[in-house]
Amino acid sequence: MGTSPSAPDRILVNGHILCVDPQFQVVEAVAIRGDRILATGPSSEIRALAGPDTTIEDLGGAGVLPGLIDAHNHLLSTGQVLQQVTLYDCRSIPEILDRVADRARTIRPGTWIIGRGWDESLLAEGRHPTRWELDRAAPDHPVVLHRVWNKLVANSAALAAAGITRETPDPPSDQRYSGSFERDPSTGEPTGLFRDRAKDLILNAIPAPTADELVAAVAAACRAYNAVGLVGVAEPGLDDDGIAAFRTLREQGELTVRTLMLLGAWGYVPAEREADLKSWIADVRSRPDEADDLLRIDGVKFMLDGGIGDRTARMDVPYMDEPDNVGQWVVDPEEYPHLVRWVHDLGYSIDTHTCGIAAQDLAVRAYSSALEAAPNERIHHRVHHAYFPSADAIALMARHRIPALVSNPFLVHLGESFVASVGSDRAARAMPMASYLRAGVPLAGTSDSPIADFNPFVGMYAAVARRTVVGRDLAPAERISRADALRSYTIWAAAATSDAATRGSIEPGKLADLIVVDRDPLTVSDEELRDTQVLRTMVGGRWVWERTG
Repeated sequence: MGTSPSAPDRILVNGHILCVDPQFQVVEAVAIRGDRILATGPSSEIRALAGPDTTIEDLGGAGVLPGLIDAHNHLLSTGQVLQQVTLYDCRSIPEILDRVADRARTIRPGTWIIGRGWDESLLAEGRHPTRWELDRAAPDHPVVLHRVWNKLVANSAALAAAGITRETPDPPSDQRYSGSFERDPSTGEPTGLFRDRAKDLILNAIPAPTADELVAAVAAACRAYNAVGLVGVAEPGLDDDGIAAFRTLREQGELTVRTLMLLGAWGYVPAEREADLKSWIADVRSRPDEADDLLRIDGVKFMLDGGIGDRTARMDVPYMDEPDNVGQWVVDPEEYPHLVRWVHDLGYSIDTHTCGIAAQDLAVRAYSSALEAAPNERIHHRVHHAYFPSADAIALMARHRIPALVSNPFLVHLGESFVASVGSDRAARAMPMASYLRAGVPLAGTSDSPIADFNPFVGMYAAVARRTVVGRDLAPAERISRADALRSYTIWAAAATSDAATRGSIEPGKLADLIVVDRDPLTVSDEELRDTQVLRTMVGGRWVWERTG
């Protein structure tokens, strides 16, 4: 038992507390002083530490876990999406249109309707909705509906607001990842579908959110995240306005999710911003920052390639039925290693989006070269998505302790689109978590929300079940254990960002971040694991969320 000479402020007793420490202990009680854990152990021994002002809370046998961490999660964007039309569970175009029409009835004509989450591979029609279908649902509103990833559809009012007609030229083909918009082959009229960076033609017409709206989005996401047990994220891809929103909420005392902010950089930001990125990143680096356990600037986000479902991830072989398509580079593959070294030498960690095998190989080689040339124990470069590693990539990741930030819920929600793009055999091998662990590659669970469900218990379910939303099993041999799934959202997630000394487990001296849950995630069925309910969430020794009713 760990102890302190000072009496605790709070003691929790009579619980089933999974510490997720090196011994994977289960204890009954925990003592807390300030924002730190003082001691863990049997209820009788921890009670004995109480002073006259100590609050003692009886958990009644409830389960307790370390607060959960998502190592790649767009919290700000998710907060915005929470206010929009959500389409993730839609399985037909009429369902999508009904939700758009419902929103249109509640807001003034002319107000933009934004939504997200459709996936043509899960729609009965097997296609995207068109501008004309959206026109019928909301004739008096501009409408923009994002796919789960990398495409959007817009109605005629949105096209008009953006000045898009059939005379609008296609995006320049010589610009990397410039994208395209679909035209009706008989008339040349845009159908409303926009891909890749061509989406900006529409997005630039949407009024920018105000500073207050950004702060409100962060606050909304914090509440939603605390409700599912999240107490920490790495937020990849912020600009100055996003950073300011987090800082404002922190100053107001309402930031209840520990946030590591990554600067949006090459591939992730609009192409016209890339020329100024070096001066911006260097300037941000020189500014004073909070740099504490609640909020800090942690690194830089690259987006090296596209995605599997939309067939833009950079692969080694062509996509199904597209013999000339092996995906795209979003960042120049010749320039990328030099950019990595430049950021590395600034002392920043890097999170690179890599979906295709060629992209992951390039990122891992660039990281390895930088780490070998200029070792720095404070830097933790990582690869996100990490779908299809080569044997060489796995070996280098193990040697240099480069974490694979796997986007677990994608297996459930996007798995069918993977099958449509690369075939069932290869899709089944996406995110080979068991193989990573056997090879000694660090692993962390992520959602990449708002692309997929931010609920970590859905992510844990995905890791142990590897089953798509329609019931297809994906490489059962790559399933991982319940304990490892829990580690991937706690201590391993903390380790991926160099924070394992202070977070990720319930141990004396660490931050008092924990959650109370209604079941034991190690013993319930897969489906019950997915449906775990959080009863209370504590951040830094303070209860920040409690289920009511």
